[in-house]
Amino acid sequence: MTNTLLEKLEQQRPNANWITKQSGLPYLPLQMNVPTKDIMAEWNDVKEIAVKHRDSDTLLNLKNKGWMSLTLFGAGATITTQSDDKYDWTEIQSKCPATKEWFEQTFSRENFYGRIRFMLLEPGGHILPHKDRDSNGLSEVNIAINNPAGCSFHMENRGILPFKEGSAIMLDLSNRHWVVNKSNEPRLHMIYHGNVPNNIIEKSYENLYYSKK
Repeated sequence: MTNTLLEKLEQQRPNANWITKQSGLPYLPLQMNVPTKDIMAEWNDVKEIAVKHRDSDTLLNLKNKGWMSLTLFGAGATITTQSDDKYDWTEIQSKCPATKEWFEQTFSRENFYGRIRFMLLEPGGHILPHKDRDSNGLSEVNIAINNPAGCSFHMENRGILPFKEGSAIMLDLSNRHWVVNKSNEPRLHMIYHGNVPNNIIEKSYENLYYSKK
């Protein structure tokens, strides 16, 4: 094998389609800068209208506790589960201009196909173990606006995911997962349902699996 061939093989990298659909990865940390302070400030202007999310879910007589949501892109600000209605920026968009701009610039409006939501977990709250879908593959992006010490996101057979303030992690939510907030602070994340640009996926994968020269 010649040096030239070795060099060509070294330059080969998996593409975004393989990474998301065939790699079997349960999650992929994405390389992006999240304006957490701006988003948190805008959340504080709209948080009073957030609603309980999936509060009827049960597991062995337990219910979700302290899980609140508010929709920025979807069928309506207080419609936090899937809907057959048309999705668009909701009535809170005027109070969240920096958040809206960041999502549009980062993911591009044409890539949106589902909801974009604020997801709050109150101090002492928990989200019960659940799966969001049966089909496997990386899709949803969970973005930590903050992640207080003592709040942990668990994925079955995978452990605790490495969330911290500013983390954006692409998830395979066909895996059972749950969240526990043992801190004294509210934990605020956002969830994006939509396509992620290929260059972000591929750059993030390379950052994890290829040594830097």
